[in-house]
Amino acid sequence: MTKTVSERLADFVQRASYENLPKEVIHQAKRCLLDTCGAVIAGSYHSTSGKIAQSYARSLEEPPKATIIGTDIMRSPQAAAFANGIAAHALELDDGSRHATYHPGSSIIPSSLALCEAEGKTARDLIAAIAVGYEVSIRIGKSMNPNHYLKGFHPTGTVAHFGTTAACSQILNLSVEETVNALGLAGSLASGINQYEIDGSLVKHLHPGNAARNGIMTALLAKEGLTGPRGVIEGRLGFCHCFSDEYDISSITEGLGTQYDILSIYFKPYPSCRYVHYANEATLNILKEHPLTPEDIDQIHILTHQNAKQGSDIPDYQTVLHARLSIQYGIASILARGKAGLQEYTEEAIKDPKVHAIAKKITIEIDPEIQKLYPNPRSMIVQIKDKKGNIYSSRVDYPKGDPENPMTDEELTDKFIDVTEGVISKKRQAEIIENTLHISHDASVRDLMKLLRF
Repeated sequence: MTKTVSERLADFVQRASYENLPKEVIHQAKRCLLDTCGAVIAGSYHSTSGKIAQSYARSLEEPPKATIIGTDIMRSPQAAAFANGIAAHALELDDGSRHATYHPGSSIIPSSLALCEAEGKTARDLIAAIAVGYEVSIRIGKSMNPNHYLKGFHPTGTVAHFGTTAACSQILNLSVEETVNALGLAGSLASGINQYEIDGSLVKHLHPGNAARNGIMTALLAKEGLTGPRGVIEGRLGFCHCFSDEYDISSITEGLGTQYDILSIYFKPYPSCRYVHYANEATLNILKEHPLTPEDIDQIHILTHQNAKQGSDIPDYQTVLHARLSIQYGIASILARGKAGLQEYTEEAIKDPKVHAIAKKITIEIDPEIQKLYPNPRSMIVQIKDKKGNIYSSRVDYPKGDPENPMTDEELTDKFIDVTEGVISKKRQAEIIENTLHISHDASVRDLMKLLRF
């Protein structure tokens, strides 16, 4: 009898171990761990969402089993994963997959850290869980995007559930049958819609936190015997059919266990939507050759693909989140201030009238040739016209952080230090870097979490 997709994914999860993962996959998982820890620390301190999540966790009366990062409190692994997942996504610093249109680190790593801490696991267990979580979820996301995203779903809230469930099933050493049931449960809990793009509301940050919490819950429920549909992914009423008009089921398991999609992850140098990064880089390229001032500019036109147009064409941004999603804001901030880092995304900064004036001059258009190439590359062309009629143009296919234009370990370390500066001491920064990027396979996850409790 032919196995269902979830049965084949469960086989992979059950067979996978730290010892049989390729060295480059282990190293990439450690890079993702460092990067996500930085995003959580920064988000726990700098973001409204992170503070709200901490306050919610404090209100719960639960056994102290897992760390709420950036605080001195511990709660259930579900509550810790929830709060830390929200903080991880709150500043748009988290890693992503351009093929799955999805940010895996902000849900998979918080759930894996919380459950490993509660269960007394080692880095060997943590790294294997991260690797299988990324693999399962990215493959499902790739199979149904961009249609899934363009229908209005947020894969960081939907697809993420399969990643966190796979990771937690690994940590708990579930059998193949139990893992199949856990994945079946995940399909019914998967949720997240993109209406926040319209008004800039903070609910976007809830999505990975929800997936992180639910991944632990589905694995625990499956361990207790609760069943889920075996055909949850490809079935007539399954996830792909219900959440997308177009999908490729066969791609989910093609090369499973020999080809690893975690190696295709991108990392973010800017605290904004990934589509904004293309625009920022193209603008900086132009300014290197032509040092234009805001007063020089007549208009700016952008050619790109449908996803970027739908998600990031926001000239009239209303909130900090709106600004993080807005191509117009990113370009305008660089032209007005020369940068678009953490300090440029505050309530005060987004009210700057000089930035607003430039943003109103920017228009975005879907280019048929670029659309044909999507998602590899996800190109963007920025054209700046000055008041003399001169047009300056730059095209970006692979911005910094893409696997074709990677951030080195040193650059990821510099990013971690930059985003956590002022939140933790230099000594603690160095200790966390050592215990993530260079963590020994037999190191205790509880020891790592002590460094994240402050």
